[in-house]
Amino acid sequence: MNNADREIEILTNATLLAGAILDADESKREEMLPKLRAIGTEVKATQLEVHKNLKRLVIMTVNAAIRYCSSGKQSDAKLTRRNGNEVAKELGRLKRLAHRKEETRWP
Repeated sequence: MNNADREIEILTNATLLAGAILDADESKREEMLPKLRAIGTEVKATQLEVHKNLKRLVIMTVNAAIRYCSSGKQSDAKLTRRNGNEVAKELGRLKRLAHRKEETRWP
């Protein structure tokens, strides 16, 4: 697995965990919160320039999910969902871009 694949995996897992924490009950949230904070640190360590916008969106998603766990405010839950949707769009865009590059390569 190369660096780009590893970074996409980290960013995807962070977004999925942030979304899952919204639907979890209180005891599960307490269990998942340290994992979310740890993966948030991993997200901040990603370095590839192509993932800069995606990284920003994932960090906002993770931070909103952490705030939701701390405060329980529905506005943070909405922000997590909205940012998660933006992450999904950006992942789709990057996937399409990579697919186009593969198609245009010479054999």
